[in-house]
Amino acid sequence: MRIVVAICFTLLSSQVFSWDGSESGKIYQVDVTSGTNYGFRVSLSGAKKLCGNDHAWAYVNETDSNYNTYVAVLLAAKAAQQTVTLYTNRKDNSSAGYCHLGYITVR
Repeated sequence: MRIVVAICFTLLSSQVFSWDGSESGKIYQVDVTSGTNYGFRVSLSGAKKLCGNDHAWAYVNETDSNYNTYVAVLLAAKAAQQTVTLYTNRKDNSSAGYCHLGYITVR
């Protein structure tokens, strides 16, 4: 039984480690621009760095899967002043790579 629990824990926790960054907080700012130019951007209060570099915002593009759901959930969280956790990956491996949203939770 312990082996099964250990295996389940390992499989479930591996998702946490697959992100370049994860930060929690309230959404401070939302920026919207053209759909493929880092189209919908969010920043957390306190200008937290989101994926291991100097960027304090993360984005999703209009072409991303579930774009409308991301936008709706993030706007609702901002309006309700709910705490969110943003899981991000750098667009490329350079230190200048922008933070792409890959997963979010709202509390």
